[in-house]
Amino acid sequence: MDFLIVGQGITGTLLSYELLKAGKRVLVVDRPDARKASLVAGAVINPLSGKGFRAAQHAALLIPAALQTYRSLETLLDKALLREQTLYIFPGDEEEVRAFDAAIQREAGSHLHWMPEAARDEWGNYFHMEQGIGMQQPVWQVDAASLLECWRQYLVAQDAYREEVFAYDQLVVNETQTQYKDITAGTVVFCEGTGAVHNPFLQGLPFTRNRGDVLLLSAPGLPATGIYHRGLRLVPRADGLFWCGSNYRWQFDDLEPDTGWQAYAETLLGQWLRVPFAIEAHLVAERPTTAGQVPLIGRHPRHAALAVFNGLGTRGFSSGPYWAAQLCRLLCQKEYSLSNYSKDWLDRHWSKQA
Repeated sequence: MDFLIVGQGITGTLLSYELLKAGKRVLVVDRPDARKASLVAGAVINPLSGKGFRAAQHAALLIPAALQTYRSLETLLDKALLREQTLYIFPGDEEEVRAFDAAIQREAGSHLHWMPEAARDEWGNYFHMEQGIGMQQPVWQVDAASLLECWRQYLVAQDAYREEVFAYDQLVVNETQTQYKDITAGTVVFCEGTGAVHNPFLQGLPFTRNRGDVLLLSAPGLPATGIYHRGLRLVPRADGLFWCGSNYRWQFDDLEPDTGWQAYAETLLGQWLRVPFAIEAHLVAERPTTAGQVPLIGRHPRHAALAVFNGLGTRGFSSGPYWAAQLCRLLCQKEYSLSNYSKDWLDRHWSKQA
């Protein structure tokens, strides 16, 4: 076996795809979990970022790579996974109106504009919109649940998937290869998301704990033809529901639903939507983030048979395809890491290990 990949969230999915495409022998070890961060994510690919609608870091590099990868996966899996969308922005006050106006002027060519007043009449049936409606075209939406499940089925058909909880105490790392139970692999790549916090081989890396709540809404009268944003974001799903989220909590003791946040979200939705809606589910997941929001990608500085692909954060569906392709190339060439920056970052933290 060339590569043993631990975890089949978005990073494990994308990396195993790239390695198989490169002709490598791969086995993915994972246990499905409905609270996996990749499943709870909104999975929107947006070239702009933040309240100021500024160009996302490296968007010109990352987004074309993402679109190409997801379209290739659609062909391979014979499944629609990527949907081009319009993002409709509903400013809450005059300050947000001014911020959007400034973004239109600054981000020339980014397809930001106001919806013409004559076109807004129909939207009054669905939303309260005192400040008008801003539009961004295009953004893209990945069907995360279908992607992960279809890829899992593909791996199973390729005899490249084992469903189990990875047992760290049964991994033996030698200079040039690893042994895990009955599997001999040239390299083990940890793609565990937040599970990496408990991985004894990754101690010293600067993982941070961050959790987010999302709601799943039924709103039969709301058109599922766009993504809507006003404080919260509403994203249509393939199952007819809307993803609604999300929040960020850095201090927490459990992954139980935050009832206070749900009450806040319901109040905001009631002020925004004119159509009836109902909460169908409240989901919580812990996000894989790092101190400084820097991805952790590369080989272990002293154990070349170990590698990590983690810490992509909230834009993992946008940046993951590019980094997966780069990591695949470098692992196959047996190079050390993606760049001096990645090398320095990993050296600094992994050097704390015994």
